[in-house]
Formats: sequence, C-alpha cells, structure tokens
Amino acid sequence: MRLPILLTRPDAASREVAAHLAGERIVISPLIEVAPFGALPADLPDLLLSSRNAVAAYVALGGGPGRAAWVVGPGTAEAARAAGLSVRATAPDAATLAREVPVGTGPLLHLRGEVQRGDLAGDLRARGIPASDAVIYRQTPLALSAEALALLRAGPVLVPLYSPRSAALFGDAVPPEARGNLRLVCLSRAVAAAAPVPPDAVACAPDGPAMLAAIREVLDRNGG
Repeated sequence: MRLPILLTRPDAASREVAAHLAGERIVISPLIEVAPFGALPADLPDLLLSSRNAVAAYVALGGGPGRAAWVVGPGTAEAARAAGLSVRATAPDAATLAREVPVGTGPLLHLRGEVQRGDLAGDLRARGIPASDAVIYRQTPLALSAEALALLRAGPVLVPLYSPRSAALFGDAVPPEARGNLRLVCLSRAVAAAAPVPPDAVACAPDGPAMLAAIREVLDRNGG
C-alpha cells in the first residue's frame, strides 16, 4: 500500500506539488501562510529574488515587468520570467549567488520575507557590491489541521520538507507519539539537520524536480 503524503508548504506551493503526484493520497496542511506586506521602495534598483514567494509579493505590491533580477533556484527564475522580469543569472542557493554576482554590479535590492536564512545582501556588500534588502512579505506560522494530525497518528506517512524553518516548525507540531511514523524527504542537508527525525531521502539538488524524484523514490521503496 502506498504511503499517504502530508504536504505542509504554503497552500499554492502544496497544490503545485500535489498536481505532480496525481493518484497519490495527499493531505495538505500548510505550516506557513505567506502574505504580501508593506510597499515596494519608490526607486527600485535591480532585484535579488531568493524565492517564488518574493516574486509573487513583488507582483501583488504593484511591481512591473522589465526589471533585471538575480535569482535563486529554477522555480524562482521561472516565476520571475512569467512576471516579465529579465533574469540575469540563476544560482542553486543564496550563498552561491552571493559569490557569482560580478563585482561592479549594483546597486541591488533583495526582496525577502520577514524570516530569512543567511544575509544575501550582507554577503554581497562584503564583496564590495552595493546591496540592501526590503521585507515585502510575511510568513505566519499555522497549526497542523485535525486531518493532518490524524494522518500522522494513523501510521507511516511521507512528509516532504523544503526549508530549515518549515522542518523546525513541523518538528514542533508533530505529536511525539507519531514521530515513529515519519518518512521524511528533505530538500537539502540543512533541511535534514532541522528535521525532527533523520530523513528517508535528501534531494540530489535543492530544487523542485529533484524533490519530486526523491518523493517518488521513497514511495516506491515503501510499498510502491
């Protein structure tokens, strides 16, 4: 019997993952609600975008097409292009992007959420590249739904985790008696380090296609 899957990403992102896993038993219970916040600065330089949430918030706050952007991840690049932005370069993670932006570039503005891991703008400034940041969306924690809690207690369940923060929030939310039921798939080693139990798999690259491949591998390994 196939493992059920619990998706805890924000609703839109979870539904996108679910669409790629048609036919599986899936419960969606977001642990974070993402919402635009504040306003875009009046004079926007070229952009640093480290998530699709940032692109969505940029558009929701009235950001228009045509601006240059340096981005983290192929999903963010795809969203940026769909918003009409000119993607100058894509890196697999923020640390790599901070190393690869050429000296002489700038000024740059990192559009980000209230909670961030690392300091992309600060890393660029350390290389002499003028960069700043602006918070344009909030990430509000949510409780697991009753359906999700029942699923976790009922038996083994596959849970993909995409960020250290979501892994830590999930660890706080999962009932102690259900920890033995967890079959985790993590986006990266950093996510695995924040997870409540060791993962069954870590994606071979920090992106959506690699996560889907790892999810399917664990499904097949556990009764597919």
